[in-house]
Order: sequence, then structure tokens, then C-alpha cells
Amino acid sequence: MNRIYILMKIRSFLTLFCLMISASGAEYYVSTTGSNTNPGTLALPWRTIQKGADTVVAGDVVNIRAGTYAERVSITGKDGTLALPIVFQAFAGDSGAVIIDQTGITPPNGVTALFSIQNSDHIILRKLELANYKTVGTDAQQRSQIPVGLYIAGDGNGIQILSCKVHDIWQSSATLNNFGANGFGIAVYSSAANAIDNLVIDDCEIYALRTGASESVVLNGNVTNFRVTNNRVHDCNNIGIDFIGFEGTNSNLALDQARNGICSGNRVWKIDSKFNPAYGGNFTTGGGNETRAAPGLYVDGGKDIVMERNHVYDCNFAVSIGSENTGRTVTGVIVRNNLFHHCHVGGIVMGGSDVTNGGAADCTVSHNTIYDNDTTGSGGGQVMIQNYVSNVTIRRNIIASTASFAQLVLKNNTTGSFPAGAIDWNLYRVNPGAFVEFIWEGTAYSNFNSWKGAASLAKDVNSQLITASLGLVNQSPASTSPATDFSLTENSPARNSGDSAALPFTPANGEKDYFGQSRVASSRVDIGADEYHNGFQSWRDLYFSLPDGGGDADAYADPDRDGIGNLIEYSQGTIPTQPDAQLQPRIAQIEGVLYYTFRKAAPELIYTPLQSSDLVTWAPTTQTQQNLGAGSFGVPLPSAPPSQFMRLQISLP
Repeated sequence: MNRIYILMKIRSFLTLFCLMISASGAEYYVSTTGSNTNPGTLALPWRTIQKGADTVVAGDVVNIRAGTYAERVSITGKDGTLALPIVFQAFAGDSGAVIIDQTGITPPNGVTALFSIQNSDHIILRKLELANYKTVGTDAQQRSQIPVGLYIAGDGNGIQILSCKVHDIWQSSATLNNFGANGFGIAVYSSAANAIDNLVIDDCEIYALRTGASESVVLNGNVTNFRVTNNRVHDCNNIGIDFIGFEGTNSNLALDQARNGICSGNRVWKIDSKFNPAYGGNFTTGGGNETRAAPGLYVDGGKDIVMERNHVYDCNFAVSIGSENTGRTVTGVIVRNNLFHHCHVGGIVMGGSDVTNGGAADCTVSHNTIYDNDTTGSGGGQVMIQNYVSNVTIRRNIIASTASFAQLVLKNNTTGSFPAGAIDWNLYRVNPGAFVEFIWEGTAYSNFNSWKGAASLAKDVNSQLITASLGLVNQSPASTSPATDFSLTENSPARNSGDSAALPFTPANGEKDYFGQSRVASSRVDIGADEYHNGFQSWRDLYFSLPDGGGDADAYADPDRDGIGNLIEYSQGTIPTQPDAQLQPRIAQIEGVLYYTFRKAAPELIYTPLQSSDLVTWAPTTQTQQNLGAGSFGVPLPSAPPSQFMRLQISLP
């Protein structure tokens, strides 16, 4: 019976193994030294990526060897599945880049792309570089050419663009004010009845683009449930990342909006239309109007989009929310926990720039740090409310200007409507002696108390305007490190000032601050993008998402049951969720001397070695603590009687 039982198990295993093998796809290879008559193996690779696109089925992977491929790749009607996607990726065994390049090639008329995906499901592109696709010919010829780095169209589910680069895609038409000339870095357009759904664009770099009247990254039409995350978009002459609706991309008006998506963790900088011919420039020295109108982030007709933890600077505007189409309204946009600073014309702008445009409604602007925008003194201020803005809340933001004429919140129109309390709990900061300006429905206010009481709107009742320091770590316009910039110091006036016991703040489900930490610490919420955490709070938040303790996060709790409480784990730099008692303070012999050793992983704590001869009475040791190197400290122990016991006391300062 045992033999039969074992044989049955082996057969079951073999059957399962065979099923697993049959459920995986083939691995193919492409190389600049290959041939399309080859079988596509590592030893005998194909020559073109298009050969792979024509061949693959669900589950297949095309590994592309490093090199430059002078081709345009098109995938049409290819479907992978969630379990078995079709993957095109740079071969992991090569150190160089995979570059799909059209240097010197004249684009055909119409929309053409270095890489296009149409009517396909579960396609993954990973670590590909799309570069050098530029219009050529007379000005009229160039206007008929629409070069695109990556084009996704039709319908599709589960397409992922991961760690790719797109650069030097140029619409080179120099006709001034020519809004008929277009180009794109990444363009996602759906005119289909079925959406482009569950799209992911993550960890990509898009830069050095000339897009004419178009965008660096755009989602337009029937595009839903997307995630545009952790990308870097910079040095482009028009809009950075745009979510568009109501342009007629989809003939069904109900489907003609990019919607239900996340725009998070992106860094966008040097987005400037000043020299763009579509706005009156001539690429290098300006000319005409030299209009600076390009936002880093833009929701133009989109719907129900969360924009959070983005870093935007050195753009014409940081973010714009509105609709360029008459009678159309952007709704459900949440702009939270972002850092917007040192943009040329303004920080956040909402609504239509003219009464012939559409507007914005039911949107939220909260917990952003909006700092020193309008660097050119153009009058855009930090927050500009344009036409047809209604039911929008602007709360718990740091809004600061270091200009001598500090324009903070500006509403120069009488369209739209705001409920009482819609603007509140903000922290405004200006330099001492600065002339301050708020504008509401065309009336200017230079006195903060007058502003708060104007028009019976009850604006900023719980807000403050200060001239003292905001207590931020770094406010440099040239800084590019989102890991340290504009975080709060311990004594910042923004700390614990974003709510009250009577009006407590409750974060949205899953909401984090700009640095990815819990939105509330020390039982009160802070104002601005950062929530201040001391060292122990950050540690507890990392492992338990409970910066203030409670349950397994309490200082003396021992969730991994290794006999070491959380405070000691924190002090020693060990992990509280896995047993590691062997890494805790111990007796060690070093060069013939016995030491009681420990680490000081949290320098703000007080480390006091205690000694006892009877395990009852404990007192601080009289031996001097010594730095033993490699992060270890210790006190020497006697090598002869009397015997003594040692333990480490950890105290919060």
C-alpha cells in the first residue's frame, strides 16, 4: 500500500509539473546580430523586435539584447492574460540599453509611433528606450506628421509600461501660434466602446520632447482605472502629464473621459512652453507672445482622479484642473499630499481661463505644500481660482510666498460657488514687510482678517498667516531630492495644527503623507504635505502603520515573541516582526576583554547600561562606554569575581 501511495503521489506531482510547464510561455530573443529566419533562441536570435510582435502568443517573453533597433514596432490584436501576459523586455544579461530609434527617418503622415499597442490585452513593456523620432520637411509637411514615442489605442486591459525611457520626440514645425502641429511622448487614446482599462505607467522617464500643441504624457478618451506612478517627466516644451476628456476622442460622450485613476509619486520639472511655436515661440529665443502656459500636471476634462505625493517644480504651473470645452466640467479630482514649488506663473490653477471654457466641481485640494510659485511675477500667485469653480475645498495646505508682493489665493471672477468653510485650516506664510494680496470675486484684500470675513463666506476661520519661519528642512528651488525637501522640523508651526478636538481630521482610506507615512501622528494632523514623525514614530509606522503606538506597536509589546520589546528593538536597529534575540545586547570577548555590547541605532534615545550583583538592585555601571566600531558600543566587564549581571535601559528623552 505504501508503494502504491508513493507511486500515486509521484504521478500526481508529475502531472502537476507538466501542467505548470504547459501553462508557461516561450522565451524568445532578439539581437542586432540576429536573423528573422532564426528560431529566436538565445544562440540564434531574431533580428527585429517586430518579428517577436508578429510571433508571440499569451505567456511568451521577448528578451531584447542591448543595441539600437532602427524600426517601428506595432502590436495589434495580441492578447495575453493576467496569468500569462506577453512581455517585451531588455535582456537582463546585458548591461547596455535597448533603444528603438528612428534617427534620420521621415515620419509618415498622421499618427505613427516608435512602439504602438492597439486592441491588445496584458502586454508588458519593460526597460525599453524609445528615442529620436522627429518631423522632417517643409513646415506644412511637418504639421501633417504626428510623431509619438509610445502609442496605445483602441481598447485593452492590463497593459503595463515599466521602467521605460522616451526622449527626443520632436514636432519641429516652427509656425508661430500653430495649434495644428502635434507630437507626443506617451499617448493613450481610446475611441472604442470597451475601455483601455487597468493601464499602468510606472517608473518611466520622459524627457527632451517638443510636442507642439500636445502633451508629454496623455491619457485621452475611454481610459479607466489607470495608475500613472513614480515617473520622471522633464525638459519638455508643453504639458507634462495630462488626463483629458470631452475632446471627442470617443464618440460616446459618457465614455469620453480619462477617469477613475491614480497619479502618484511622479516628479515633473522644467515643463515650459515659452519657446514653443504653438504658443508664439521659436524653440530657442522666443518670439511672438512667448506664452508660458504649460502645467506639470493637468486634468483637462478628466474625472475621479487622485493626484497624490507628486513633486512638481520649475514648470509654468504646477497643476491645473479644469476643462477647455464649453459647458464641460471636471469632477471628483483629489489633489493631496503633493509638493508644488518654484513654478514660473503659478502653483495650483482651477477652472476655465475664460468664460467660454468649462470648469471644475466637487474637487479637493488638501495637505499640499505650495511654496514660492509665480517666480516671474506674472500674477498667478499660489492658488488661482478661475471660472466655473464650485464646491471645491481647499484645506490644510501650506501656502507660502517669499515675494515682496505675495499673492496667495486669487479669484478674479464671480462665476461658480463655494460653501462656507470650503477654504480653511491653511497655513499662509509671507516675508516680514511683504504686501499681501488675496482676491475674491474681483475684490482685493491686503489684510488677513478682512479676507477671512469677506463676503460672509467664512474663509480660513481656522487658518493662520505668519511671517516667522515655517520650520521646513529645505526650501531650495534647485533641489531635486524629494526624500528631504520641505519636510517639517520638530518646531514647525504646521505641526499638530490642522484640526482640533472638536473638528478632528480623518484620513481617507489608504491616504499617506508626501513621504509615504501615516497622515496623522501625535494624535493631531499637521498642515502641508509632510506629517512630522519623530524617529520612534517613523519606526513604528514602518512596521505597524501605528506611529503613536497601540497593540503590537506599543513600546513594550513583543510581537515576534523573542523576549525583546519594541523600544529595545528600535534602539538596536533590529526587526520587531521576526525573532532576532541573538542580535540584541550581549556579552562578547574582544581582544581578550569581556564587554557588555549593544548598538545605538537610534541616537536620540538615552542608553544606560545597568549592573547588579543580585538581580534585585540595579545601578548604572561605573565603567565608561566605549565605541567598539561598526556601530557597536560596550562597557568592559571584570574578568574575575565578584560576578555581576548586566542589562540595558533605554529611555525616551
